[in-house]
Amino acid sequence: MAGVRFEDVDLLGALSRIVDLHTQHYKEDFDLDKELISKLAVSDRSEDKQLLWMSRPCGTYTLREREVYLDGSHENKVWRFYQEQTNDPVLAYAISLKEVRDGKIFGNLYPLNYREHVERMKKLTCPIGNVAVAFADGNVITIPYQERRQLMNRFMPEHGAPKTMTYLPENEPELMMILKRERFKRSYHATAGNLEEYLDKLEKTTLREKLKRAKTVVSTQEVSSHKRGLER
Repeated sequence: MAGVRFEDVDLLGALSRIVDLHTQHYKEDFDLDKELISKLAVSDRSEDKQLLWMSRPCGTYTLREREVYLDGSHENKVWRFYQEQTNDPVLAYAISLKEVRDGKIFGNLYPLNYREHVERMKKLTCPIGNVAVAFADGNVITIPYQERRQLMNRFMPEHGAPKTMTYLPENEPELMMILKRERFKRSYHATAGNLEEYLDKLEKTTLREKLKRAKTVVSTQEVSSHKRGLER
């Protein structure tokens, strides 16, 4: 799990540069990321400060790390999808939010090997036992995960529509131990890096990929043109 970490960096500034370099379409996804990260940065809950983030050629995602490790959760399915169902080049990062300073959100950024991380995560996920559902009237009701849809429909006439749903694992201590261990190993084995050097290298790599794709397109067009000439 050896890697690099960038400490006490302007997180939204760094992620914005990665989006500019790597995400070609649906960049507006990052507007939602910024809104969510800004909200979580001022949360009192420690688990709101530990995130996973990805940049893809077509969009971005910000997910709470805790939910990613709950088997079958929305966050778990999203994090797995692009490894299992696509060949998209994904830039993935773990984020640790630290503080808001002078209007900017600072914290630590850990580049991840996305596909290796997904494979390891799949071996460590915990089953969901219950969900805590917050309804429109302010009531929060805990119900079994497997019966959530049926029970939410039953409660809606009295309590209104569900507003939020929090996944609760079958074994909370086990989940917290897994997260604690993974975060320790990630931080312990990572060496402090220079963010500017990393982004400069990423930019050069991205430019090489663009040039490679451009050459492929030109080569394909030349072959197609040559074939049309032969057909005449």
